[in-house]
Amino acid sequence: MTTFERCYSPIRGRVVRITLLNTCGATVTGASSAQITTGGFTQVAQTAQYDTGAEHITRRADAQLCVNEKDPDYLKRLQLTFDLCSVNPGIIANTVAGARLLTYSASPTGTGFAIGTSGTPPHFSLEVWQDVAGQACDSSGNPLYVYNAWPNLSNGKIGDYNIGLDPSMVQIIAESFPVWPGWTTGNTWLGSGAVQAIPDHWFQNLTSTAPPSESCTIFTI
Repeated sequence: MTTFERCYSPIRGRVVRITLLNTCGATVTGASSAQITTGGFTQVAQTAQYDTGAEHITRRADAQLCVNEKDPDYLKRLQLTFDLCSVNPGIIANTVAGARLLTYSASPTGTGFAIGTSGTPPHFSLEVWQDVAGQACDSSGNPLYVYNAWPNLSNGKIGDYNIGLDPSMVQIIAESFPVWPGWTTGNTWLGSGAVQAIPDHWFQNLTSTAPPSESCTIFTI
């Protein structure tokens, strides 16, 4: 059977959305939930980390190879690094181990963050919407977007922070965990994407569903 696919060229990053999860990778709802959408980032960089398969080498008495086999490499996790040029304190408080929000009693209530030496690392999802190079639209004339989702990240930590002549940026580094099977339910940007027997770490999909609007507010779900 022939499968017809649409090729696309991702370019630029529009918005990032971070959503607080529980330790199982399920979205937290109610008063303890947190969801933040921002355009104040300069990059989201991904590095794949693999477990290298063992090599099995046996030489004959004349030094020629008798056995030359290598086990397959397996993906262990993805490391995500994202740089914030506009600091939203709620992002740090909900992604970095040992971080908390500094608040005032009057509006605005969240004005900064503090980071300690200990704490249980929160789990969170990271979604990023990109443009499509060229005039990419669906058959109804709606613009298309490239949707990326890392549905379960944790072990968040702060990267380098520099104070000098140039603008300062906060860097967050985190690691991926397998998706919780229910995370994709009702996700309009993934369409009919399904969780496989071996849980996924990263989704990318072409979609005509517009990205959410950015805001400097922590929303509850």
